[in-house]
Amino acid sequence: MRIENRRAVLSYPPITYDISQLLLFPLNYAISGLCHLQPKKSVWNEAGFETKDVPGSGKALEQVKTEILHQQDVAYNEGDLVRLYDSLPAVTAETDLIGRAWQGKILRTNASVLDLAEWALIRPLSMLGVKWGKRYKTSEKGDPLLMRWCDKVYFPIPIWGNVGMTDIKWRGTSTATMNYDHQPWKDYFKLLSDDNGTVVLLGVWTHKHIAGGWFTLTLDTDIEA
Repeated sequence: MRIENRRAVLSYPPITYDISQLLLFPLNYAISGLCHLQPKKSVWNEAGFETKDVPGSGKALEQVKTEILHQQDVAYNEGDLVRLYDSLPAVTAETDLIGRAWQGKILRTNASVLDLAEWALIRPLSMLGVKWGKRYKTSEKGDPLLMRWCDKVYFPIPIWGNVGMTDIKWRGTSTATMNYDHQPWKDYFKLLSDDNGTVVLLGVWTHKHIAGGWFTLTLDTDIEA
């Protein structure tokens, strides 16, 4: 544990992540299974995606972007999120992810696995002052789930094991990607905004080729990774 800006920041030895994901393998396997129960529209990287039309709500992408940045509590059309993702500039793991900590927010679609986490865990915990984020230490070490309590105590939850950061192509563009060591999951990121020095990334969590949910990461400048 170390103290930064009057905040307690915890870290665990690497073996903790390996043991945790082994003990919780049934839970993580079930999470993967839930992805297959989502509507077919959750598959956005199938063969020939470049020639397929992505239907949405008809809402202008700039309006969707504004709603996300203002953290409006609405259910987003997943087609709109895919179209917005495609329109955004790519980022790189080395420059934009590594060495940084992030505050997370799930973007509800009413049709994703992350929606379940939002209603069952995130919102109840927020009433207790607990919020979530991520932390990327090096290209081979990271926390896919970094919780914080009252913005004073930061602690990893290593149930999904360790993650690494690299650049991988998704929907035709190579961009910064978080790879889980022990799960068939990846998080792909693009730059949503860097206005006024506040960096916000749009992320999509995938189980193999299936999109399991959307979220944003906002750079946390209060602690160092």
